[in-house]
Amino acid sequence: MNKKPCRLTMAGLAFLLICSHGNAEFMSLASNKANIRKGPGTEYPVIWQAWRFTPFEILELGNEWAKVKDFENDIGWIHQSLLSDVSTVIVMGKFANIRKGPGLKHAVLWIAYRGYPLKVLDREEDWLKVSDGKKIKGWIFRTLVWGSTKEGGG
Repeated sequence: MNKKPCRLTMAGLAFLLICSHGNAEFMSLASNKANIRKGPGTEYPVIWQAWRFTPFEILELGNEWAKVKDFENDIGWIHQSLLSDVSTVIVMGKFANIRKGPGLKHAVLWIAYRGYPLKVLDREEDWLKVSDGKKIKGWIFRTLVWGSTKEGGG
């Protein structure tokens, strides 16, 4: 049996999945905290809470509600008024070093742990200048985070 067509089909599917994720629309949480619900309305139960700068992939936009996916592939609904176009990312691994400059030669300023959301301020190649919205700013390597990696915070 010839398996080449199947391999080509699987390779094509993988390519489409990668491309579609690359073109995903992201928005971030603008308020300090928000409820993510099971459905598009306050009558639906809260399934988790998100914090300021949490990035979401937008799956669907309704009249007032957005169906969103987070970095762990959890899906829920959030009121659109709580979302922003500000570019944000979230740490995917156990932790990530935030450095003084864009490169490994720069000192580590602090460590961000899994699930920590950050605002993107700038980009230099594969390095993102990020902030926690308070006084901490630094650089993180792009592959350590998930979300909108566009520079300029939105």
